[in-house]
Amino acid sequence: MSGTSRHLRALAVCIVAAVAGLLLIGTGLHLSGAGWHVARFLSGDDSPIDAAVLPAGYPGVDSIPSLPQTTLTEIRAVPGVAEAIPVQGGGVGLVGFGSLVPLEAVALDMELLASTPGMEGEAPKGASDAVLDRRTAEQLHLEVGETITVHGNGANRSFEITGVTDSGGNPNFDVRGTLGVLPMSAADLVGELEIESVHIQGDAGVDPGELRERLRAALGSDYDVMTHAEMLASGDVTTETLPPVLGVVGSLLVVGAALTAYMGRQTTITTSLLLATTVLSLTATAAVIVASAGVEISTIPILVVAVLTAVASMAAMVMRPRVLAHIG
Repeated sequence: MSGTSRHLRALAVCIVAAVAGLLLIGTGLHLSGAGWHVARFLSGDDSPIDAAVLPAGYPGVDSIPSLPQTTLTEIRAVPGVAEAIPVQGGGVGLVGFGSLVPLEAVALDMELLASTPGMEGEAPKGASDAVLDRRTAEQLHLEVGETITVHGNGANRSFEITGVTDSGGNPNFDVRGTLGVLPMSAADLVGELEIESVHIQGDAGVDPGELRERLRAALGSDYDVMTHAEMLASGDVTTETLPPVLGVVGSLLVVGAALTAYMGRQTTITTSLLLATTVLSLTATAAVIVASAGVEISTIPILVVAVLTAVASMAAMVMRPRVLAHIG
């Protein structure tokens, strides 16, 4: 085999390995929810919420625990809380599937819904419009545009599914599907709306973890308080461990491709591109690991990984002629 053929073959292997690695990392980003966090972080947008307050023992199996109205006053008095948004709703049932399928009817906060990732279709505009969580829609083979019948408050009502949302939730807290409707429709379905949880937006510069601890100290043991990242963390062993594994394996493929190009005397442009890809892959993998651990992504460690990897890559390119000359 000629030297040119070997050179091209090595280049093809590097490119295939790098692309395969990026695909694995991308899958890890999607499964961990890190991709959405990273996009918001890079765009400068804040998370829709910083923390959430739920009743101890939420979500319950036979009934949905609720919070007293006085909780809102207590939460708003905690230093660092900019806004406390109550999530109100109650239990209903979906008709037409043999037995009633338990759902949690929620009076939608349009601002929060607008910042929900993975929204397919449109938000409700009328009293007979509703959005459904994706997991329930897929399990029951329901799609945008279909009409469903919901039983609540002693009567049946029909709704058109105008949208399907990625709940981005934790299966430990999502024992029911979620039906999102306008507040007036929720009141008709449920009767007296209960405060099921409170979403917290913190003051600028307040760390979500610090805010969580302040809320816990003020509210006591009757409440569960979690950061937004902790709410998104899966709690399922497979989906907790699979994204980091995919990220690490993907990064190893990308790093291997970059090293092969570096030591195999590929062109400077090719090697530089693969080293730049290494910077992105290691940064993305760090984000996957952080998200899977239930830690906020918009933190210094992610930037440190990116900067250190970039500096190491640039230093490697500067030193490349000496390194290659040394190894002969």
